[in-house]
Parts: sequence; C-alpha cells; structure tokens
Amino acid sequence: MINIDEVVKCVCLNAEGKQRTLMLFMMFTLILCTASESVAVDEENCLFCHQYRGLSYIQKTGNQGKFRLLYVTEDLYLNSPHGNIKCSDCHTNIDKFPHGKPVKVNCLIVCHMDEPSSGLPFSHQKVGEYLSQSVHSRFDKDGNLKEYPDDYPECVTCHTDPLYRPLAFLKKAKPGLKEKTITRCSICHEEKDFLRKFYKHFTSRMQKLRTPLEVIEMCGTCHENNEMMKRHNMPNVGKSYMETYHGKAVFFNDESAAECTDCHVMPGESVHAIRSMNDPKSASYKDNIYKTCSDIDCHPDAEMNLAGYKAHVILSSDRNPVEFYVCVFFVLLTLGSFIPVMIFTVLDMARNAFPNFALFNKRGKK
Repeated sequence: MINIDEVVKCVCLNAEGKQRTLMLFMMFTLILCTASESVAVDEENCLFCHQYRGLSYIQKTGNQGKFRLLYVTEDLYLNSPHGNIKCSDCHTNIDKFPHGKPVKVNCLIVCHMDEPSSGLPFSHQKVGEYLSQSVHSRFDKDGNLKEYPDDYPECVTCHTDPLYRPLAFLKKAKPGLKEKTITRCSICHEEKDFLRKFYKHFTSRMQKLRTPLEVIEMCGTCHENNEMMKRHNMPNVGKSYMETYHGKAVFFNDESAAECTDCHVMPGESVHAIRSMNDPKSASYKDNIYKTCSDIDCHPDAEMNLAGYKAHVILSSDRNPVEFYVCVFFVLLTLGSFIPVMIFTVLDMARNAFPNFALFNKRGKK
C-alpha cells in the first residue's frame, strides 16, 4: 500500500526552501480536493497520483524515448472486470514510493480469487496455453524461440487497456443484458456491491468489446506493417481483406460483417487459438472453410462450393497466377475500350465547338 506519509517524506528529502514549501502546499491542496473521491474508493491510494491526466514520463530505449502515460481512468477501473482487484495484485513489486524499477506485469499469475466452478485459484493460464499452440506463439513446436520473437504479440498487444487512454471516458458502456435483470438476482444475493461487480463482469464477457472495424485496425498493427510482414514472408492481408465484400461492409460500419476472428477461429474455440491455414485444426484450412463460413451468424444456408472462396487474394503472378492474369486482361480490356472512346468523344466535342476549324488548310481550285 502506498502511504501518503511516504510521499510527504520524499518531497521533503528531495526539495529545499521555497520549492519544498510550494510543493507541500500544492500536495495538501490536492489531498483536500481528492480525499472524498480517490482515497475512499482506492484501497491502496494509488489514484492519489494516477488520477491526473498529465501524469506521464519518457521511457528511454537506447537512443530513443517512448511516451508512457500513467493516468488511470477511475470510473472505467471501478466498472471494469478488474474493478475489484488491487493494483498490487498485478504490479507485484510496487510497495513503496518512489516505486523504483517496476517489474513487467505477468497476466498468467494466480489471481485474486477462486474460480467459482472448481474452487481452485484463478489465473489466465488457460489463455496462455491456447496462445502457445497458436500461430502467434513465440515458440515453435519443438519449444525453440522463433526468428524475430519480438514481432509476435503478447497480452497487451491486443488487450490495450482503455483505463490508460486519456479520452476513454467518452466511450459509452454497452451492457450485454438489461440492467433491470439484476433485480432477479437481488432476491437471493442481498449484497448490492457484489451484484454490481458481477453484472459488469458478466455482461462485458457476453458481448464483443470491439467493433469489427476496431478488430481490423488492431490486427492491422502487425498484418499491415509491410516491414514486419516482409520479415516473415507474408503478404499485407489487411489490404487484401479491405478489398473484399466483408472489408467494404466493415468500412461502412456494418457490425454484422465478418472480421478476422470470425473467420480464423473455429466455432466454440478461444480467439487465442488462431492457427496457420496449413494446420488441419485451423478454421481457414481447406477442409474447414465451409464449416467456418456456414456458422449460424454468417452463411448457414451456404453450399459446399463456398469453400473455394479466397478471402485474401494477393494479385501477384507467383501467389495467385490465375487471378493475376485475369486482372491484367480486364485492365487492358478496359483501357483498350475506354481510351479510344474518350479520344473520339473529345474530338467530337472539339468539332462541335469549332465547326470551321481545320488542322490543314485546303487549297482552293483556280
């Protein structure tokens, strides 16, 4: 727990004279203004500092600096699935002020509670097992580190916590169920605080936290990075996806359109289990595409020939030669038809505008 007395002591040791007096005056003014809010709801009093949007620093990495925002959106924190977790449950070495060098958060450690169905200590280890078997794992099948391991995602790559976004409070909550259904629970569960936290947690799991467009943008941070894709001998699949019907529907904010996880995750499996299209267990494997597209939310009445549909057509002679040369043919056909028509139209308009104009003067008869 971070004690305010430690903050005062730190100021007194690191400031002198008028500077110390000014800093202490500002600090106690903040305490009076925020004591009724952050101290009351934050057991460890971390929001004493982290509630201010300007709290940030520049992290030095080599010769460069990376901006790190330390502001926490209080209302989002309290209403999030992690709202009943103490900061120190994840930030395990933060027990003093100044904090010192923080230890990187491990999302797979045993958490704050018991898993209700088994009574065992809860952790996200199962998610880690899914990820280790997926194409996004940093290790190959033999347990060896892959080439360019830093290119592969970790938890925070995709789970960009909105608690640390300065404008996150503008996003409206989207409950998965009507809040009045909670009154049915209150018949037996009288503790209102428990009901509120359980409702927020349950309803957040029953809906997509991101729109299809946000999912595409999230996946695109890697899959539309040309340098990264070149290192892994992969095409820019984000660009090819946006050229499809699905991509155009997502572009116009159709939330029912298929996005990455709809097509690359087998029905009933975790989104962390995305596999290579060459893996027989993959949703995009040639024998499984039909099952994936025939999901009840997509094309339940689709025929078997839908399995031949290519969602990511890269127009190159080596990857898709048939599609490439068909495209070249139609481009030449279009240009070969369009350009002569345009030339004829321009010349006809010029003749109508200047009927007596002649490029060469005709010689009159003597």
